[in-house]
Amino acid sequence: MGGVVGTLRGSGLRVVVGGGGTAGHIYPALAVAEVLKREDAAQIAKTDQEPDDATTSGAISGNASLFLHGTSRIDMEVFAHAGVAHQPLSMSQLRGVSAPRLALGGVRLLQAVTQASRAMGAFRPDACLVTGGYVSAPVVLAARLRRIPVVVFLPDVVPGMAIKTLAPLASRIAVSFPNTRDHWIHSRQVVTGYPVRPEFHSASRERGREAFRIRADRTVVMVMGGSSGARSINYAISDMLEPLLHHADVIHLCGEPDEPRLRSIRSGLGEHLRTRYHLFKYLHRGIADALAASDLVVCRAGASTPAELPMVGVPSILVPGSFAGGHQRQNASVLTDQGAAITIPDDALIGSSPTDPSALWPTIKSLLQDPARLQSMRDASQRLARPQAAENIVSLLRSVAGKSG
Repeated sequence: MGGVVGTLRGSGLRVVVGGGGTAGHIYPALAVAEVLKREDAAQIAKTDQEPDDATTSGAISGNASLFLHGTSRIDMEVFAHAGVAHQPLSMSQLRGVSAPRLALGGVRLLQAVTQASRAMGAFRPDACLVTGGYVSAPVVLAARLRRIPVVVFLPDVVPGMAIKTLAPLASRIAVSFPNTRDHWIHSRQVVTGYPVRPEFHSASRERGREAFRIRADRTVVMVMGGSSGARSINYAISDMLEPLLHHADVIHLCGEPDEPRLRSIRSGLGEHLRTRYHLFKYLHRGIADALAASDLVVCRAGASTPAELPMVGVPSILVPGSFAGGHQRQNASVLTDQGAAITIPDDALIGSSPTDPSALWPTIKSLLQDPARLQSMRDASQRLARPQAAENIVSLLRSVAGKSG
């Protein structure tokens, strides 16, 4: 078990968290854990007490949460550096529906439930929070077997099959966006908002500009495709790159697969344009400052998008992916319906010629030439921010655990 399973002080709330597989399942949970730690530390300071000495792995005690996660690469990498108590479960995503695969999946589920139950027995949580991903199922089952109340968090606007399956076992369902009720109504739904990473609460436009060495008077377009990249967006940007760079600096997080191709394109640019093209596979840190430094963002509409962009008040052009049952289209609607974003279908990025690469370039150009509209979109985005989402979920966990705080 990594990290600490210590004696909780202050808030008196011990939470076991299950989730993983994608950033959208991990970072909201870490944001909730950060609130628990912060409240715990504040209470200790208030009462002038020292933390207890009960620790494992030689770390400092007092953590309020224990994370149970999968063994995917992103899970292992994030939790190795997250500074929280954590334990991987021997659970993998079921692929295929053949009898042998189903049998193997059943065995692994039983093993993971057993592991989760043992971890809970040692940690003695007051409540359980699950944030999605295949590892949520054994965590919920173990929690219910131990009569631990469960809060299920829905990051997307529309729930997937996993959330719908787990919902009957939940004491409460925390939903990120009010318009979830347009697609799914459950008697135990509570709108909490989507907890964002702590860095979004202190994002700085000036610090972001300084980090990328971009002058304050320059226009900045940021392009994001996720950790694995969005190839349709990457190709559309590379087709329009030179005219775009004449209008703006570009911060491009391209993902790993397209990075060599785009790096080659960058090296072929003239020096003046090359210095305006800031190309990265991804950013390990500083993503909030980078967004705050931008005047316009082009990206997918993952679960975190309608929460993180409003925290920095940045206008956006969203290109929803067609995967995952089309949930990204509904995520995008959170911003587009309020005038904070424009949505372009993914298939509209495929143009008929190099001189007319897609619908993306005319849309970007039109917005960059209309400062009043960009400001209106920025204002609309800022109005959608829910900075208290993590605190709302902590309050919900206290409620189901019967803790007054």
